[in-house]
Parts: sequence; C-alpha cells; structure tokens
Amino acid sequence: ARPAGPRLSAGAGAMSIASGVASVPVGVPRATPRRGGPRNATAKPHIPRRPRLDAPSASAETSPSAPSTASDAGDDLPVRVYIEHTDAYQVVYHSNYFKFLWRAREAYVFGGGLASALRHRVGASFDPTDAGWDHLDVVAIDDCVFARSAVLGDDLLVRTSLRGIGETTLEMRQEVSFADTGELAFAATVAVAPASATGARATIPSEIRHRWRAGDTQDGVFPGVVTHVGTGHEDPAWLANASGGSVEDAGDAEDAEATFNADPPSLGSSTTETRVTLFESELSLGRARGASDADVLRWFERDRTEAIGGSGALSALKENDGVVVVVSSMDGFRCRPGNVVGSAGIGGGGGGGGRNVRPAVASVRSTIEMRRRNIQVAFIQRLFDETGACVARAEVTCTCVSRDGGKPTRCPAALAEKFGAMKRG
Repeated sequence: ARPAGPRLSAGAGAMSIASGVASVPVGVPRATPRRGGPRNATAKPHIPRRPRLDAPSASAETSPSAPSTASDAGDDLPVRVYIEHTDAYQVVYHSNYFKFLWRAREAYVFGGGLASALRHRVGASFDPTDAGWDHLDVVAIDDCVFARSAVLGDDLLVRTSLRGIGETTLEMRQEVSFADTGELAFAATVAVAPASATGARATIPSEIRHRWRAGDTQDGVFPGVVTHVGTGHEDPAWLANASGGSVEDAGDAEDAEATFNADPPSLGSSTTETRVTLFESELSLGRARGASDADVLRWFERDRTEAIGGSGALSALKENDGVVVVVSSMDGFRCRPGNVVGSAGIGGGGGGGGRNVRPAVASVRSTIEMRRRNIQVAFIQRLFDETGACVARAEVTCTCVSRDGGKPTRCPAALAEKFGAMKRG
C-alpha cells in the first residue's frame, strides 16, 4: 500500500504494487496537503517543465468536462480524473494511465488526427474507417516515463504523435501532462496493429509507408520543424507468427529468455506464479478479443503483490519497516493480439454456439532479481495461455523507498530472505 501523505517526485516514476497505485516518482521530501482538497490528496512539488516530445499532433476529440489552458488544446485529448480512476489513496491506479492512452489513440486515429498528420507529412489522403480499420491492438509498449502522480480531480491532457509506420503497425509516442502546468505525468511509446471487425490484420498502404520514410529527415507536419519520427520503425518480428504462438518465438526477445522455463538468468533470481481465471469481467475487450494491455498489467501486478506475500506483507513493510515498494520503470511490453480468450471449452450443452462454456485460465509467471544492492527488485513477467504459449511479457522494476520521505532504501532483510528462500526452493 502507498502511504497517504507523500506525493513523491523526480527521476524514475513509480506505481505502488501494494494497491496498484500509478506513477509515484521516487526521491523528494514529503509534500503538504492541497488547500481545500481531500485530506490525503497532496500538493504537487515543483519540478521543471519538460519539453514536448514532438510538435503538436492533429486534432482529436475533446471532453467538455476537462478544460485546457494549453495554446494547442485542440491537439490534446482532455481527461479528468474521477474516483473510478483512483485507488484507496485517491491516486490514479497505474493501469488507468494505459486506458487514457487507449482513449487518446482511438480519438487520434478515428477522429481525424492520423489522417491530418498523413496529409501534411506525405500528401496522401487516408481514412482508417474506409480502409476497414475497426480497432487497434496494442502489440508493444516501450520507454515508459513515470514522472509524477495524478490524483482525484486533476485535469490531464493526453497528446498522441505518430512516430513510425510499418507494414501492419503504427508507432506512436503518447504523453500525459497536467492541464494547468503542462508538466509531464506519464509517457510511453506504443505500437499498435490496426485490425478489422473480424480481427483480420490491416495492411498500411505501401505508398504511405514509403513516403513517410522518405520524409524522416525532412520538414515534418509543421513548417520549419525538422522531424525524425518514424525512422527505422519495423513491425515486431514475432508478430507475423503471433496468431498461434509465443511473443518470443520469432525474435524480438533479446532482453528476455527464449522461454520462461529456461535457467534463471542470473544468480540470486527466483520465480513465482499467479493464475487468472478469465471471467468476462476480467476482459476489457470481451471474450472474443481477449485482454487489453491494461488488463495484462493488472494481472502482472497481482503476481508482484503475491510474490511479496500479499497485501498483509506489504502493509507490514510499510508499518513495521517504513518501506513502500513502488514501480520505477517498465519496458519491453509485448502482447499478442487475441492473446487469451475468455472461454476454453464447451460444456455438456454441445455446439460452439452454446453459452455453457468454462472460463479459460491464464497464468502469470515472473522471474525476480534483486538489483542495485537490494534497492530494486526486477520482475521479468510473462502471461501464458492454456496451451503454454507466452502471449505477453514485460520487465517491471520496483524500487524500495522510505515511507515518509520517498528516498530509495535497501529492501528489508526479511523480504530479501523471502526471495532467497524461493530460489532455494
């Protein structure tokens, strides 16, 4: 669980794995509560305003409930933080940042932003709906920046910029910032695979791809702004065979073992496993399409929590040791489209059209390593379907910080010993 008081800042951002709190950056003195705000909402410590990642993207849908003071407000998707987005401490639950990104991508691609960017960049007219695109499957997330936590009542802006075009994927950089100050809260680079209503992969017209790449070092969407977005982007190697296999079967796994059951990667590592019954309520995309990236990240968090010993162990760390475990980075997220299905077989009712189905079961397995002199705990996490195929993976690094000051500190001896005992069996 995350202490109610401090709102931490700076450097590597973080999310509590105790209660699923999102981005709680590490390393700054305790902040004071906001005037007139909820008791355990806290003031935002000052950090220098970060530069924009890109020139403004094309227009997207906006929400009238979340006003913007930015000069380029029409290029951002406003989001207001409601109770439904937060945890017990009124901090945005970490997987909800990825839901905000999802919403902004949909607005950007299907609301005219993508078409406008392509028209300015390559001089081509393109309508995703006319091309048969129905939805966007997330296949990769990299370079996550957890800069500052958002809390109940905050107004945020989500900016989406097209960075690259592959044969069947688009790469985008997405930035979540505070509407009042423009300060960065969260950012990530996301690769998506457009698909039809039946799930068939969509191919991006070759003319658009070639023109985009030809313009990688030319003036971009905005006159006089030299852009380098899109340079070198290729479809993930594993994606070609991902419809029935592992995200690690076809390359793109340099930062991970070829299979989870391989020998532990280094001395001092240990493993854990958590099973997930895929009830319909677990699947944001429905039984037919499987799990969203936000669903997978929720399940990864459950396994991290169980690895530490559950909510009771996390509370004891906070109360007895004065230590909170937060997520300080995530990278290398890969997810197979249609990764898991909600039903795994037909019961006595017979044919495939029946409703008497057994919910499928997936499993999250993690390799755990102690790093930086036991200050950090790295979880190399994978999601397996019932056939044993690895359908999603990511590396999530957690940092132990002091409860009151948010300063990095060594992992308590009892927790380090727990991981050691797991390795010894």
